[in-house]
Amino acid sequence: METIGKRRLAGALVVAAGSLGSGVALAAGGSARSSGPDYRYVGSEAFVNATASVHVVHTGNGGTHVTLHMFGVDAAAGRTFGAHVHQRACGQSGAAAGPHYLHAGATGSLEDREIWLDFTVNADGIGHAEAKRPWSLDETTPRSVIIHALPTAVNGTAGARLACIDLDG
Repeated sequence: METIGKRRLAGALVVAAGSLGSGVALAAGGSARSSGPDYRYVGSEAFVNATASVHVVHTGNGGTHVTLHMFGVDAAAGRTFGAHVHQRACGQSGAAAGPHYLHAGATGSLEDREIWLDFTVNADGIGHAEAKRPWSLDETTPRSVIIHALPTAVNGTAGARLACIDLDG
């Protein structure tokens, strides 16, 4: 895949705890915020003017709560994109992020062992997703969120990799 461009987006998103800048801002309680997309790949025309924020919170009971907010997506209302936490950071191609993050020791369905963040775009180009897991996301290695062209199938496939957001932290 060919890279369309890397663009760190500074500042315009405001959340309850304060403003976001590019990259990650650590917050109290074992949480981190990240904005992007950091990379857009071939076929990502819907994300040329889009911004995203990802918020990872490690809960007090050892779990993880991840949210993804997308703004300015140029796609038809009702279109669903797959999105997942991946094993590595973003790179020049979508393949650089590696496969989906799969939590060692987690049980249940594939979705229960990974972090899926599929979102559906509304008429204003906004989409939102969240995933809660009873285990802690291992952030000792840089991770990312990849946005895929299709909704996630039961087997975890979701089509081409369109954009990537680094979870710097």
